[in-house]
Amino acid sequence: MDIKNYFKRQRPMPGLLGVEKLAAIYVALTLLLTALYCVDMERSALLSIVGGRATIVAITWLLYRLYRFHACHATYQLRVIFQIAMLGYWYPDIYYFSSMLPNQDHVLAMIDQQMFGCQPALVFSQVVNSAFWRELFYFGYFSYFPIIAIVVLMVIFKRPRRFDSVTFVVMSTFFLYYIVYLFYNAAGPQFYFHAPGVDAANGVFPFVDDWFRYHRELETYHSGPFSYLVYVLHGGEAPIAAFPSSHVGVSTVILLLTFRMKKLWGMALLPFYVLLCMSTVYIGAHYVVDVFAGWASAIIFFIVSRKLYKSKYFHRPDGFDSLHRFGHHHRKHRHHYHRA
Repeated sequence: MDIKNYFKRQRPMPGLLGVEKLAAIYVALTLLLTALYCVDMERSALLSIVGGRATIVAITWLLYRLYRFHACHATYQLRVIFQIAMLGYWYPDIYYFSSMLPNQDHVLAMIDQQMFGCQPALVFSQVVNSAFWRELFYFGYFSYFPIIAIVVLMVIFKRPRRFDSVTFVVMSTFFLYYIVYLFYNAAGPQFYFHAPGVDAANGVFPFVDDWFRYHRELETYHSGPFSYLVYVLHGGEAPIAAFPSSHVGVSTVILLLTFRMKKLWGMALLPFYVLLCMSTVYIGAHYVVDVFAGWASAIIFFIVSRKLYKSKYFHRPDGFDSLHRFGHHHRKHRHHYHRA
């Protein structure tokens, strides 16, 4: 990053950024679903959905005006980082919509049972149950969050010309998973195994229909720093988004992006990635079939996201070059701007 030019005024890029367009599409889709489900939704849920979206739109507009007032790398990246930060808001918001659908955990649990003759999400933690391994796997699960932040910061400071493409691909991948969750309701083992009539140890998996619409309590246990951190993060966890695993999928996409930027970075990330994938089953957040689906969907979403980024609807190379081109080195390599 060239600090000298970071706050230097540049020719502004016209219109919405690609990540802002993604957010706008998601807002429109979820408002349409709200209109369809409004009769069955509680008033508090409706107010939260509409009010939250109005607030995000207002802040997006204010950041756009700030950028137009002083277009530079700092105000441009602030617009992007705000949209990435809002991914944490959009995730629990999914519950309002997916809970309107019948639960499908019995299907996923049965697939695991047929593949392994047991429930790995139950047996794994029972067999490997020492405090050391328990905290290690909770560390792996928790590492998902700092990995995303670290990779974004690395792009800002070490690969600034990849900032636009990397952030777009990551955010597009998140939204693709969120859209799947809007239409496929699965709570995950940590919720489903405690539903009435479920006997995971003996392979009994009844259909619980809309039970999680009215019961979203999560039994939690923590005995160390990382299990406690996951407990804190799961304080607002809802019985949603089990299939496919976005933890596995998004981290896979980030690993692919990291390897494309610098192989050494990818190798450094790889052990955390492997531990993270294993931890999703160990802590009961996902079935093994969710992990398999996370890997498969990650490849598909990675390809789709990169194609979206390169399309004329989400990417404006002229505006991007005018904002990010400074110095002979960047002019010399301007044809690489779009590589994710």
